[in-house]
Amino acid sequence: MTSKYKIELLPDTKTCYRYLQAGFSIIVLTFLAGLLALAVPDLRPTYEVIVMPALFVGLGLLLYGVGTHLHIMHLNVLEMRDEDGTHE
Repeated sequence: MTSKYKIELLPDTKTCYRYLQAGFSIIVLTFLAGLLALAVPDLRPTYEVIVMPALFVGLGLLLYGVGTHLHIMHLNVLEMRDEDGTHE
């Protein structure tokens, strides 16, 4: 049962780490763009427009990566159990 879900839903177990890395990098890039906006005052209006959507996307990717990781851990726990519910 679990192998069916693992194959269909999560073909690559490294997907959660890719989402975590992407979300974290978006948040770090937004922070670095904020430092650049402090140095160059002409960029402040542009930064104020992009900061909230970028942070929402970054946090969304982080949350999706954490949820995917928990899903993989749950499938691994189910895979370690026998059909009668006992642990191997």
